Order: sequence, then C-alpha cells, then structure tokens
Amino acid sequence: MSEGILRNKNKKVKDYRKAKLFILLFFAVLISMFLGRYGTKETSIATIIYDFKNLILGNDFLSSSSYVIYNIRLPRIILSISVGSILSISGLIFQKVFRNPIASPDILGITSGASFGAALGILIPKVIVGQVQLFAFIFGAIAILAVFKIRDMSSSDNILYLVLSGMIVSSFFTAMLSIMKYMADPFEKLPSIVFWTMGGLYKANWFNALLIGIIALISILLIERLSYKIDILSLDDEEALTLGINVEKMRKILLISISLIVSLCVCISGTIGWIALIVPHIVKSRFEKTKDIFIMTPICGALILLFLDNISRTMTTSEIPVGILTALIGAPILGYFIIFRKVV
Repeated sequence: MSEGILRNKNKKVKDYRKAKLFILLFFAVLISMFLGRYGTKETSIATIIYDFKNLILGNDFLSSSSYVIYNIRLPRIILSISVGSILSISGLIFQKVFRNPIASPDILGITSGASFGAALGILIPKVIVGQVQLFAFIFGAIAILAVFKIRDMSSSDNILYLVLSGMIVSSFFTAMLSIMKYMADPFEKLPSIVFWTMGGLYKANWFNALLIGIIALISILLIERLSYKIDILSLDDEEALTLGINVEKMRKILLISISLIVSLCVCISGTIGWIALIVPHIVKSRFEKTKDIFIMTPICGALILLFLDNISRTMTTSEIPVGILTALIGAPILGYFIIFRKVV
C-alpha cells in the first residue's frame, strides 16, 4: 500500500514539473514580446489583439508597438524556441546513439563542419538556390563520417577515442573556417561569416522562423514516436539486434536527419554551443522515464535559449551574441554535472 502511495506521489511531482516547464515557456513568450529597447509596455492587450486581427486579414495598418511585436520580436521568439529545441534534442540523440554522455554536434565536429560549409557557400559565387544550406549540410555529414572513420582506424571502441576523433575533426574544420575568414572580403563576405562563429538570432524573420519552427515541430513529434527505438541504441549492438532494431540503418537515418536539421540551424542562427550538451543532462537530472526525457528536453532547450536571447538583446545598448552567453553558462553547468553528478 505504501509503495503504491509513494509511486502516485512521485508521479504527481513529475507531472507538476512537466506542467511547470510548459507554463514557464508560455509566460516567457508573453514577457519576451514586451522586452526590448523600444518601449511597448504601455501598449494595451486590446490594441495588440486588434492589430493581430488586422495582420491576419492582411491590413497594412499597425500601430508602431504592434509592428515591433509582430514583425520583429515574435519571429525572433519563434526562432529562438525552435533552435533551442532542435539543438537540445539533437544533443540527446547524439548521446544516445554514440553511447557518450558528452557527445553533441559541437564536440563531434558537426557544427564546425556545417559552419565551414556555410562560410564556403558565402565565399564562392552563388550558383544554385540554397547554396549556403546545401554546403552546410554536406560538410556536416562529412564531419560525422570523418569522426567514425578516425575512430574505426584507431581499432578501439572506447568512448574516449570517439571524443578525441570529434576534437580532431572539429579542430580541422575550425582551422579551415579561419582560412575562409582570412580569404573573405572584409567589407562584404567577412561580416556574414563572423555571424556563424559568434551565433545570434538577430536575423530572424517570418520566413526563417516558420521554416525552422515547422521543421522543429515535425522532428520532435517523429523523435518522440521513435524514442523507444532511440533509447535501445544506447545498448550494445548485439542487445539492440536481439530486440529487433536494425542498428546500422537506424543510426544512419538518425545521423543524416539530425545533421540536416542542425546544419539548417547553423545556417540561420550561427554557432550556438553548449545547448545541445547540457540541456539533456539538466532534464535527465529531473526526469527518469524515457518518454518524459524526450518530451521535456526540447521544451527545456527552448526555454533556456529564449531566456538567454532576451538577455543578449536587452542587457546592453549593443546586442551581445547569444553564443557567448551559452558558453558562459554552459561551461560551469557541465563542470557541475561532471564533478557532482558524475555524468562521465
């Protein structure tokens, strides 16, 4: 009897934690709409709702405050939520697939490879539509293949060799990115390339916000449905095969899909590190069930990146790149999990 009561109590606590995150994200979105250097605090809710109706109906007239909210802040909010959710769920998948608690697109070289590809796409003359995105995806995929190839050549299954392989690939593409910067026109091309390296959401608009938002929503729904199979990949290959999972096929599908999605994020938001690495550990420290972890990881990632983006655009008169803020808080948090939580 007491065990049943305790189980029900734990379930209620976890349900409360999930509800709290959703409520926090909802209010964070509302508050973010009124945060910024342009004052909109005095704008009435009735005016905002009325102008939203005009926006939906295609009417051109909007008050100045509503224009700022709907055409500048709201796309940026949607983009920050989408990028934060994608990066965090990608980190969780990488940690599951590679059986490595410190695996992420950053450490394993995907972000560096995608950034180099994007820089190359910017630097060379435009040949096809979506050239930057295509180059980012190709080099993100190359980075994954290179990590696996180096690890295989080491003839070791130790996770340390996987991390070292990622460091080698990441360092190589970082050096190549530096060459691209050196060769770039300092007035036209170089500022665009620097955008990737520092990370930021200041280029948000309705097109890229909806694009990444739709991809994030579809990806999260599909990953949630596959959460059981993804969790099995964290077992030994032989165990996964006995449970009916085609390990190699599943890994290829997941890695190619995540590479494409992360590459698209890099193309729009630049290099935003640490979110993919630390958010899964934060969620796993609060939730135990696999399904809860896969659901709450993107929610937590969205909330954290939205919070940091609000700081980046309101703390000073000139915007702080959000990639700097994620690194500032990410390193101490990872140190906490390594020292006190023993995640490695």
